[in-house]
Amino acid sequence: MPTRRLALVAVVLALAACGQDKPDDSALANRDPAVAGALSDPLMTDPDLASQNRGNAALSGGGPASGEVPLDKRGQEEVDRARADAMTLLGGTIPTAPMAQQQDQASPTAAAPTAVALAQALPFAAPCAGKLSYSAAWAAKLPARLPVYPRAHVREAAGVDDAACKLRVVRFITPVPVADVIDFYHASARAGQLPAGRRKAGGDEVVSGPNWALFARRQDDGMTEAQLVTAGL
Repeated sequence: MPTRRLALVAVVLALAACGQDKPDDSALANRDPAVAGALSDPLMTDPDLASQNRGNAALSGGGPASGEVPLDKRGQEEVDRARADAMTLLGGTIPTAPMAQQQDQASPTAAAPTAVALAQALPFAAPCAGKLSYSAAWAAKLPARLPVYPRAHVREAAGVDDAACKLRVVRFITPVPVADVIDFYHASARAGQLPAGRRKAGGDEVVSGPNWALFARRQDDGMTEAQLVTAGL
């Protein structure tokens, strides 16, 4: 009898051990249905972002706040869309800006890594440069006559509004070539009855008036980077 009892106990223990390897069906049954549904659904992808490599995006940072929304897009299709939107804003046609009237040896943007530094380098903006605050919202507060280029992506924006100062400094990128950007701002200024002249400054193409300026340059990656500064408009 003792031997038979020991054998029976061994069988029961073995069966219990095997049972521990089986999945706990009760745990699956008790899972929150909302969670279960979310985990079971197929993954969704944005076709506009599928071709982008954002592997190092989390490493970027430091410096003034950036308002890059949405993520930058490239390619001829995006260029065509931006050009079409720009033409719509200006009534269907954008005249070519005149040739540069002068050549400055250096651009004030070359030694101005921030919006404040750029404002300090421009006589019409310098008096209010120390009051600038950074926020992507300032890009939306540009004068209606000089908006951010259509479909461009804001990288930096700063501004101030008080009794003495009304200043905007916005840096953005676009896949549209530099010449198109210059043409757009020259035409926008003229349409808004603002003085506008064309010049070169160092490696920048510039279109400007007494209290505003647009500096544009081609980046190594083919994108156009531009900085727009307005004061009192």
